[in-house]
Amino acid sequence: MSALADWLVRRAPAWLTGRPTRPLTPAQRRALHAILRCRTPALGGHVYRCGACTETDYAYHSCHHRACPRCGGAGTAAWTARQTARLLPVPYFMATCTMPEELRPIVAARPELLHALFFRETAKALQTIAAHPRHLGAELGLIGVLHTWGRQLQLHPHIHYIIPGGGLTSVGTWRAVKRSDWLLPGDAVAAAVRAGMDEALRHAAPDLHAQVPTSAWREGWWVHWLPAGTGENVVKYLARYVHRTAITDERLLAADDEHVTFCYTDTETQQRQECTLSADEFMRRYLQHVPPPGQHRVRYFGWMHPSAKARRLRVETLLAVVIVVKATAAEPPPWHLCCRHCGEFALVKTGHLARGPPSCAPRQNA
Repeated sequence: MSALADWLVRRAPAWLTGRPTRPLTPAQRRALHAILRCRTPALGGHVYRCGACTETDYAYHSCHHRACPRCGGAGTAAWTARQTARLLPVPYFMATCTMPEELRPIVAARPELLHALFFRETAKALQTIAAHPRHLGAELGLIGVLHTWGRQLQLHPHIHYIIPGGGLTSVGTWRAVKRSDWLLPGDAVAAAVRAGMDEALRHAAPDLHAQVPTSAWREGWWVHWLPAGTGENVVKYLARYVHRTAITDERLLAADDEHVTFCYTDTETQQRQECTLSADEFMRRYLQHVPPPGQHRVRYFGWMHPSAKARRLRVETLLAVVIVVKATAAEPPPWHLCCRHCGEFALVKTGHLARGPPSCAPRQNA
């Protein structure tokens, strides 16, 4: 059960039938429709019979939408396992790239364009500074994860990069970092990002570039570095939001038809704080983080790119990465085979439930 999903289901019909202010985007409407239909007869499912108590049970399909609080658990676990298995025996770093607040209205207007430009220019800046012989003199492998939210769900686009501590030189050798707590100068990377975004936005959308205050091209660009040890912890941290959205049930303290209260960690004091928003404001903040169609939150660059398999293999060979095949431990029984009547894992699939039409009104699970 998800308290956040239940609240969204209660509030969604009013937002879908009419808005007093700015209308929903098509992507936001699709997200709300998906949440309404998730795990209901509208999406079809399966019929199970328990071998222990002979009771009949029903399991309805999930919507698998990235904005749905009920979905994403399996995808998160799979992504975490995949990335953890690919970690190299080198120190890791996490670089966080942010843009000035003055650009946020532009991002809200054209997210598909600004996100793509920000990914491209931040990765380009990191590679450019890393290629300088004074710094590293090698090509980096980058995994970038886009976050569009701040801790109070406000619009705050930024990209986290998982970066191995070293790079592949032009002659095919591995060059390791000299220090495990420092990779590249943040100020130099931020300056390159600022110049790159200025030129890229001016070329791609002159009308949007003209709306950006001149001061935004002088300050407010930051690249923050954090040593990440073996990389496992940063992978687990970023994985939480790869297949999910800005807030989870763990942070929700109270939610009714008037107000929503959730907790967050203050950036400056690192103390737990509470934020209370009106129901409409919470819904607005929640929906502004629904990604545009086709938007990839995770992108790979350098020798981490899917098309750079030969260079990736070269890095693994140079670092003498040993592939260890672990014995498979006995897995617990699948949770969906647990009978809700007797608690035994004895459900057997006996039938199929067809999907309802698009206009099928969602109902609670039988």
